[in-house]
Amino acid sequence: MVSPAFDPKEPRYWEPDDLLAEERRQFDVCHGCRLCWNLCPTFPALFELTDSVEGDLSKVGREELDQVEELCFQCKLCWVVCPYTEPHDLAMDVPRLLTRAKAIHAKEKGIPLAQKMIADQDRLAKMAGGPMAPLTNLANRLAPSRRVIEVLTGVHHDATLPTYHTKTFGSWFKDRYGDAMRPETQDPVRKVALFTTCTVNYNEPQVGEACIAVLSHNNVEVVVPEMQCCGMPLIDIGDHDGAVKKMDHNLERLIALVDEGYDIVVPQPTCALVLRDEYPRNSKEAEAASRVAARTFEFGHYLMDMARGDVLQRDFKNELGKIAFHAACHTRAQSVGVNSARVLGLVPGTEVAVTESCSGHDGSWGVSKRFFPLALKVGKKLYDNLNENEPDLLVSDCSLAARHIEIGTGRRPIHTAQALVAAYGLAPAGVEARA
Repeated sequence: MVSPAFDPKEPRYWEPDDLLAEERRQFDVCHGCRLCWNLCPTFPALFELTDSVEGDLSKVGREELDQVEELCFQCKLCWVVCPYTEPHDLAMDVPRLLTRAKAIHAKEKGIPLAQKMIADQDRLAKMAGGPMAPLTNLANRLAPSRRVIEVLTGVHHDATLPTYHTKTFGSWFKDRYGDAMRPETQDPVRKVALFTTCTVNYNEPQVGEACIAVLSHNNVEVVVPEMQCCGMPLIDIGDHDGAVKKMDHNLERLIALVDEGYDIVVPQPTCALVLRDEYPRNSKEAEAASRVAARTFEFGHYLMDMARGDVLQRDFKNELGKIAFHAACHTRAQSVGVNSARVLGLVPGTEVAVTESCSGHDGSWGVSKRFFPLALKVGKKLYDNLNENEPDLLVSDCSLAARHIEIGTGRRPIHTAQALVAAYGLAPAGVEARA
């Protein structure tokens, strides 16, 4: 059962006074525990505040808490390590608490237009992709235009911006396979609906193509339904209603596919987390959302499930050498293990070293003019760990984290699907799997 303090469908959730009381309650626990002191900038700021009032949270008001809230970028690592989350009686969930705070503040104060534009990835891609893609990509590379972008949007001029394409991944799939990609030599061992994610569909189609290549090699039938953004960027800016609208759009299509026997496979950790955790909490169709959540898997999680079921092809042709694997924060927050690293470990002649530190990206926070330098400081431990022992490959399933990792290490990680394409001998690692 969801606590009313974390349930947007409950009137209590939207009461500012109740939010303040809940923040004081939870932060009082944090003040005494301090297990999260080194996870992100939020907790050092929180403990400096609570120490200044000697732990008397009744002396802490809205303005002081605002300064703590704005440092949270929803990595959710504090929830991962917290010993007091549900079903503990203290029912701690600081990330969800600060998501609630952002939603209430957005209703009270509104959301700046620039934030709305950046957070609506579907609308942004319509403006920046397609015929405009070459011009967009050029503007995103040139120093003078980046300064203009910084002024207009608040995105730091040194942050790595996404690449746009004249054709989306969804269009590529439809042109090549029509309604579905089906095995040519035998009946499918499984049926998958690939939730493309806005990152893969608009910015990283090569990751989607690699996913298709691997699933095809494993005799899996794949459909790519028409989807919108999962809603996470809108949650990040407090646009609860906008996020739910996208969730409901997707849910209507996903539940129909689940009813037809399809599993939902997601290439990006954040989007998988949202489908599994946020859809049941936010959608009015809670039963349908729960059924979709139960059939949703990250790409590596799904392949590991196939391996346990003895239906994963193990006819690997190439060793991958030493892999430094980044376990994304939102993979860890799903509490299902780091399955992509396990799958890569099945490849003979491959050694996988996993590092669980945060990249510091986590959406628009990590590229903002105000927080970009701080975000790189957050990610420095990860960058150093990945560069240690001079690995042959850097792998991360999070394409946003990969952008910061490239800045911090000088090397761009590839996705698990791209590494497996190389292991199966379908194409070299890091090379697009286009026909």
